[in-house]
Amino acid sequence: MTPEARIEELSARISLAQGSPSLLVVVAESDATLDEARRLLVGILQRAPMRVEDLGACDVDMGPARWVELTHERAADAYVLSAAPWGPFSGGAFAGLLNAEREFLRRLAGPVLLVVSRETERILRQKAPDFFTWAARTYELPAPAELVAIARKLGALPERAPGVPSEEPPIRFLHLSDLHLRPQRVKRYDQDRVLRGLVDFLEQDRDRFPLDLIFVTGDLAHSGKPEEFELVVDLFRRILEVTGVEPTHFFVVPGNHDVDRDVGRWLRRTLDKDEEAIAFFEDEHARRFHAQKLEAYRAVLAPLLGEDRALGLGVGANAVEVVTVRGVRIAVASFNSAFFAQGDDDHGKLWLGEPNVDRAGDRISDEGAQAAIALMHHPFEELHELERDIIEQRFERLFDLVLRGHMHQPKSRGIASQRGGFVELAAPSAYQGSPWPNGCLLGELRPRSGKVRITPYTYTSGADPWVLDTKVFPDDARDGYTHTFSVPEKKRTPSVLRRHLAQATEEAVEAAPEAVQRQVAKVLGIEAPSSRMSKEVAKKVARAAAAKVDDPALLANVVDERRMSTALSKTAADELEAGGPTRIPRSDPQFLEKALGRVAEFIHRKVRGKVAKDAFREGMLSPLIAAALSHVVDGIVFVPSLHDPALRPYILIGNANEEPAVRSVIDVQLLRRAGDVAPRKLDEVERHLQTGEVAHGALVVVHTGEGNEEPRIEHEKTPAGRDILVLHLFW
Repeated sequence: MTPEARIEELSARISLAQGSPSLLVVVAESDATLDEARRLLVGILQRAPMRVEDLGACDVDMGPARWVELTHERAADAYVLSAAPWGPFSGGAFAGLLNAEREFLRRLAGPVLLVVSRETERILRQKAPDFFTWAARTYELPAPAELVAIARKLGALPERAPGVPSEEPPIRFLHLSDLHLRPQRVKRYDQDRVLRGLVDFLEQDRDRFPLDLIFVTGDLAHSGKPEEFELVVDLFRRILEVTGVEPTHFFVVPGNHDVDRDVGRWLRRTLDKDEEAIAFFEDEHARRFHAQKLEAYRAVLAPLLGEDRALGLGVGANAVEVVTVRGVRIAVASFNSAFFAQGDDDHGKLWLGEPNVDRAGDRISDEGAQAAIALMHHPFEELHELERDIIEQRFERLFDLVLRGHMHQPKSRGIASQRGGFVELAAPSAYQGSPWPNGCLLGELRPRSGKVRITPYTYTSGADPWVLDTKVFPDDARDGYTHTFSVPEKKRTPSVLRRHLAQATEEAVEAAPEAVQRQVAKVLGIEAPSSRMSKEVAKKVARAAAAKVDDPALLANVVDERRMSTALSKTAADELEAGGPTRIPRSDPQFLEKALGRVAEFIHRKVRGKVAKDAFREGMLSPLIAAALSHVVDGIVFVPSLHDPALRPYILIGNANEEPAVRSVIDVQLLRRAGDVAPRKLDEVERHLQTGEVAHGALVVVHTGEGNEEPRIEHEKTPAGRDILVLHLFW
């Protein structure tokens, strides 16, 4: 069948299926051509003629349940969407979602064409066979060049010079800031006429400029009171309704006016040195009172946007969220610059925290994000002088776009440096009283080409209260008073752990039997020769596997326990030695508790969450903890079983010829299910203590699958009444 005939048959099938819920799977050549193939297919089908709605690229966590909602929101004869799981291993999760939600396909408003690559089709057929039984037909799209030729012949593609690529579809966003909402009657009327006009503008502009993301950079309320945040939630709910943006694509951070200053009246106003900042941003307990100043903010926004959302209250890796828009992975780091905000004299007292930014950077790099956006309320100049320049330089390495507010006026700049650089955009105040300037920014981000285009809008009284602001970019009249910024290229460095795991993965695949290498090659989409696999091909497969080290199935099934332990031990050495050579002296009576505290912090911050529990094995625990302890305390730390396989794993601190007072024994227990510490484990620690060769004992209990709890150390007694420490870690 000719390419034209295939397209004609597909068009005829859709015409017959109009109005009925049905699924057609359309297969494109590769993920690289997926967006272009979907766009061309929509243009071709619209020439039928029929009303065809392009639903864009769906996130891999968006299955048939969401497809049903989209088809009922938009009237059309047919709907087209594409899906490209990020990396070969995430296809399994996507397949599971499609299988689980396949019953929703009967509720579609009309025929849906799911455009996928050949590789994704193979994964879905293998892992979602029940979903595929719902597909009325599978169609193979013509090759990209043939599809372009068909589209041009039908007039569905504008003529362009050969070799000129199609324009990258933009990711569109709205940037709002500084609402300062208050419930007073007079103020509410004024607020409503300004912000109602904004909502109406967004609703009317939806077809011309459909939004993908919304960012709000602080000062939502005026004094951090619950009644003010109720107004905020009402406004946000209306914006979500008229724009159609998902709550998960709506990002917000607090500002200094979102802080309840009554709660923070007696709290510390700033930090005095770098060591205090490290403690504040590394220890959740140290932030607990300052976080209470934003409890009203959290309490009303979480139910609307998601209880597990960052909302600008997360720190480090927890400040980062990753969303996929039309196949592009975007990392958004929502930073709270208002921890120490308390009054009009905040300038120079605020902290963002190097550890906070560094941990967020690790997460962004490890997630393989194609674009990284930072949100904060205050400009860099408001930060404490000890970290102001350092934080800005960190941002140059990490972020493409920095969005903020606070100054109530639009400001933009592009920074290019040897570290990379970013585009910084300060939004004007969205509401500061109708007589004053109010505004917002609409943006278009093109990550592949490194461009950000900004269109400013302002409030004016009249029938159309929100209009193009010609004063922000007056020199860009020829471009419609919009301005396009170039985003500097940068290379984000993976975290220490990811680098070591990637090395372990590459070594494991290279050393694996050929059958395993072929299996990995198949999953990665690498064609292996039918004859014996050469070292060069095996090396290629190993390197490709190392690039996909985030997949837990790869770590669990390919990387052996010894290599995993080595990677974790190297991470402990690099991370803990980076903090300096100072070790806890064993002459300190509390040295063991202090040492376990530092080890717990390292594992919780640097390892947990980056090695999935399915890839973690009990035999890795003792070597990991011993390696960490060896960089925390003075003296020798070793696991006897590493030298004598007949021994059960435990950890000793100190030489046999030293006094018992400076020697310790530590046992380890892994709990796969919720439960108490096994009594036999306490007995084993007690047996070591009874020998009289060690004076200190501890048990480390690692709980898997029990949430995101912070580590804790408890003082307990063995069955014979001896005092020991029990460290609880949560994986």
